[in-house]
Amino acid sequence: MESARRNITGINTTTQGVPLNRGLDTISTFDLVTNAPMQFSENVVMRLSASSTSTNDYLANYMHTSQFSTNSGAVLVSGSSYNNNFVARYSQFIAHTDCYIKNLNGFINTSGGGSCGEERFTISVWSKPTTIGTSSTNMTLLFSQSFVFSGSSNANCLDIDGNADSKIGNKLYKIPAQEGVIVSVRRLGEPCANIQATFTMIFETIDNQAETQSMAFTSLMKDNKSRLCQTIANPDSKYRHSRGGVGANLEVKTIEE
Repeated sequence: MESARRNITGINTTTQGVPLNRGLDTISTFDLVTNAPMQFSENVVMRLSASSTSTNDYLANYMHTSQFSTNSGAVLVSGSSYNNNFVARYSQFIAHTDCYIKNLNGFINTSGGGSCGEERFTISVWSKPTTIGTSSTNMTLLFSQSFVFSGSSNANCLDIDGNADSKIGNKLYKIPAQEGVIVSVRRLGEPCANIQATFTMIFETIDNQAETQSMAFTSLMKDNKSRLCQTIANPDSKYRHSRGGVGANLEVKTIEE
């Protein structure tokens, strides 16, 4: 007599009634978050030589980006208009989407300053658009911090601290997609020491409010060898009758433990 398939609720069996796997009727539901903000970082390495004697802001040399040896020709002011080539030549990076500076931190140090008196420096971060066919565009200040080194400061380091400027972490200071982020440094007073600095900027994207979508999947189950299985197709849908017995139209993926 032909063996009959044992139809046990929630258990898939062979024609001889041997359990294959369990949990086929169990559906797991979870919420998938979309449009969540993403973070990325940019590291800046900076050196301002004592031979750069102007009190104007200096920008990165586009042939040696860690050397801030390009005189901007001005003390940069937020909201003022400057040459349209600044982003192409001096930017640290170009935003790929709307974002803001979430955090900023690092260190600044003087070199060869053992015989120097008090020296003052200011590091600033700006955003600036590039408009094709336009001679100049406005710059917007995103961060600024001043530093004071006393005499014989050759071995001293100071913090570059995002908390020193309330614009850091404020989404109102948005960097629109395709705008460049530019760093500048200026010396206040007579030059004596070289300065060196390294800092990291953490950016976070500005998206619409995060959305959730409800997702439903068949749960994980155990087969008769106690290995994890995961259902790929509809395991409990249509059964097919074949000569010599009854089989299940089942596709499963086995994950070895």
